[in-house]
Amino acid sequence: MSSGNVTFPDAGEPPSAYDFERTLLIGSYLGAMSWGIHFAVYGSAMYFSFVRLGDKRRGSNTLCWLFMAYMTVIFGLSTTYVGTNIQANIDGYITHRNDPGGPATFAQNNFRSAMVLVGNNIFPTISIWLNDMLMIWRLYVIWGVYWIVSLAVVAFLGSFVMGILLLFTSSQPGHTFNSADAVKFGTAFFSISLSLQVLITLVIVFRLIYLQRQTTKALGNTPEYRDHYISAWPILLESSAMYGTVGFIFLILYNKNNPVSNVFLQLMVQWMCISSDLIILRVMVGSGWTTRTAEKYTSMIFKTGNQESTAHVVSLEHNKRSGGSLMSDSDTKV
Repeated sequence: MSSGNVTFPDAGEPPSAYDFERTLLIGSYLGAMSWGIHFAVYGSAMYFSFVRLGDKRRGSNTLCWLFMAYMTVIFGLSTTYVGTNIQANIDGYITHRNDPGGPATFAQNNFRSAMVLVGNNIFPTISIWLNDMLMIWRLYVIWGVYWIVSLAVVAFLGSFVMGILLLFTSSQPGHTFNSADAVKFGTAFFSISLSLQVLITLVIVFRLIYLQRQTTKALGNTPEYRDHYISAWPILLESSAMYGTVGFIFLILYNKNNPVSNVFLQLMVQWMCISSDLIILRVMVGSGWTTRTAEKYTSMIFKTGNQESTAHVVSLEHNKRSGGSLMSDSDTKV
């Protein structure tokens, strides 16, 4: 086998293995590039988190510390994932490139190693679970309706069970992530998780658009209130749009056992983590939604004839624009 001016022994790998090897390498590069974006978003969110911690007007910072811990865990998991892929490429394409069957066979035989099993399988699955939990929390903050949240929790439990079955099946001797039985559980797992992401985002957007229209009826086409909602729901939508798009493409390719799924898998894991950090970054810069905001605006909608109530809301908006905060010690943002 030769490549340009470099010649090395033929490992006996079939031509069909070349596509698998190429996609592993391409996916690793693109995943590392996406990790760089993740690092930038993570750093920005952490910076604004520390700024908020130094703001004495914010009151309790418990939620802020929880966000920082969450982002750090997510960042650690995604970093381990990138590092594992890099090391696996070094082992397959350099250290063991002359092993019988070539890099593709080595990757399949090395699938059950501790490094690959933990870094490439368990950690990304945990990342998906954590991201789903964050989305469910967002749903609760904006809606505050337990039966809606309970439906999302049931779907999450289904995703959790399918994820466990995927990890268990793919780790058995002679099996990999792309084995026929593992693909069945994997398809169910990713389908439930992606569907949960899309549905939660749409339900949140519907809620904000509804409140926007009701507020417009109450106060007219006032830019201050209109822009508050218009700026909120596109960000909520866009923060998960890339993850949902990449995940959907991956799911189709993975179900067809197409090797190109290797590329989109590594992109999906990184953009999922980026979307989580973007949500928290929005909170840290003070553009988030509070649990009391919906109550205040809902109360305003049903009191359109009450001039005092309207003036009170206007005062709150003025206070927000002049540096004040709508968030008390017990408030929760999204």
